[in-house]
Amino acid sequence: MKNKLKYILLFLGFVVSSSAYTQKRTEDFTISFPEKKLEKSYYKTIKLIDARADSTSLGIVQKGAFNTKARVVPTTSLAVQFQNLLNQINGENTDEGTIVMYLKQLYFAELTGAFSEHGYCYFQAYLFAKNDNGTYSYIDKIDSVIDHSSMDVTKATMRKGSEMVSNFISKNISKKAVPTDQYTFEDIKNFDEIEKQKLALYNSTELREGIYADYNAFKNQQPSEKSISNAKFYGKTSKIIKIYETIDGKDKEIKKNNTFAIVYQGVPYIYLPMEDAFSKAEKREDDYYFTGKIKSTAKTGDVILASAFFGIIGGLIASGPSSVSFELKLDYLNGGFIPLKEIEKQ
Repeated sequence: MKNKLKYILLFLGFVVSSSAYTQKRTEDFTISFPEKKLEKSYYKTIKLIDARADSTSLGIVQKGAFNTKARVVPTTSLAVQFQNLLNQINGENTDEGTIVMYLKQLYFAELTGAFSEHGYCYFQAYLFAKNDNGTYSYIDKIDSVIDHSSMDVTKATMRKGSEMVSNFISKNISKKAVPTDQYTFEDIKNFDEIEKQKLALYNSTELREGIYADYNAFKNQQPSEKSISNAKFYGKTSKIIKIYETIDGKDKEIKKNNTFAIVYQGVPYIYLPMEDAFSKAEKREDDYYFTGKIKSTAKTGDVILASAFFGIIGGLIASGPSSVSFELKLDYLNGGFIPLKEIEKQ
C-alpha cells in the first residue's frame, strides 16, 4: 500500500491556471539545514538537472483561515539551495568531488477534510557521482511521498519535505559510487530513456500475453500462469470489463481487482480501479498512454491534485459524486498514473 502512494500530478500548469487567485499568491520554500556536519564527504559540488514536467513551481498549498490556494515558488533557486545545503553539511574533511541530481519530482499538495488537513510532499530523484575520467556513475535514487495530517499542515509538511531532501543528500555524499555503468552528462540528461530500455515492458517488440498481478510483473513481462481465453468489452469502446479463463471447457470469469494489467491479443490494458475496467494502453515515443477517470468534486484543481497522488487506488481521499476522465501516462519507475490532460466530454 505504501508504494501506491507514490503518484504526483505532473500538470501543475493546468491546476494553476484553474484559479486566478492561485496565480497571485505564492509561498516560499527554503531547504532547512541540519545542525550537524558530516565527518567525511567526498563531494564539494552538486549540479542539478531539473527534469520536472513543470519547473515553475513546487506545487500548491493552502494559506490563511479560508485556505486560499498558493503556488509554492522558491525565492532562491533549487540549484542554489542544493549547493548551499551541501556547503552546510560538509565538514572539514571534504574532497573536491562533484555529484549530479537528476530531479524528477519535488511537489507539495494539501487537502482539507472535515476535521484536519493532509499535506503531501513527493520527492523523486537520482544521484550520480563524477568519476576521475569525466564520466558519471549512479549512486542512489529516491521515490517517496510524505503524508502529514494536522490542523495546519503547511509548515510541517514543508519541514518534513526539506528533511527528506536533506537526508537523501547527506546519506549519499559520504560514500563513493562504484564506477560500473559510466554515463556522460548528456546521458544523465536523458536518463529516463536509458532506464526504460532496461525494462522488458519498454524494449520488447511484442508483449507477453497474460495477467500481471502488479507493476513489477508487468514491467518485467512476467505474467501469471493463468491465461485469458476471452474478454468482454464495454460496448464499442476499447475498455475491457470482464476477462475469462477456460476451465473444463467453459469460460470462467477472472477477478480483476487483484490485477494491475493484462495483455490480450497482443495489446496491453491497464486496470482502472475506479471504473473496474481495463483501459487500452498505446505506446507512443517510449511511453504508455491510456485514458481513465480520477475522482473529483470540483474543477478547481485541489481535489484533482490529490487524486494524482492516489490515482492507482481510485482517488480514495478525494471522495465525491463526480469523476473526471484524463489522458494518463504510466510512470515507468513505480507504475503510477500521471494525469496529462482532461478529456472533454462529448
